[in-house]
Amino acid sequence: METPRTFQLLKEGTLAGSNALATMGIAMIVIGILAILAPLATGIVFNMFFGALFVGAGIVELVDAFRAGTWQRTVMLALVGIVSLGAGALFIARPVVGLVTLTVAFLAYLVFVGAFRIVMAFELPRGMPGKGWEFASGALTLLLAYLAISQMPNISQWLIGTFIGVSLISEGISRLSLARGVRTVVGAPATHGAHA
Repeated sequence: METPRTFQLLKEGTLAGSNALATMGIAMIVIGILAILAPLATGIVFNMFFGALFVGAGIVELVDAFRAGTWQRTVMLALVGIVSLGAGALFIARPVVGLVTLTVAFLAYLVFVGAFRIVMAFELPRGMPGKGWEFASGALTLLLAYLAISQMPNISQWLIGTFIGVSLISEGISRLSLARGVRTVVGAPATHGAHA
């Protein structure tokens, strides 16, 4: 049987989780606004981070190549490592040029994220306050991806930074709404119990 103390601890833990969700939402909105205000810088930072990931993956593959049991596996891992390392170095050395290449991959990512958010919106319980924002966030992401694809030959270098900003803002609002929904649901049983 659940004691009042246990219920209170569960409630406090859930409220702490919703506070963390709200804090993350606010942080995402602030970072999103900064990304929109400086889209080229955001795109270059994103591009260099992407390049650093490739360099890291290349180093790991090269190290694994020396540990491989067969020469075929060694050659295969070494080739993958060299290609990853080269691609990462190119992204870091030429970040503005890398933005053009990265835009195609980024648009594919936006399509995936938008579709995923829409599916997640349908998975949330009916009446959950964050459900509408989650759907709107996914729809907005898909709309932005479509607009960018339709203007593909004329895409400028601010595209990735702007999209990162808009996506962060919409996801931040969604998290704030979900946090509010959690607080509403957690607060309801406590209020009901007080009148019992």
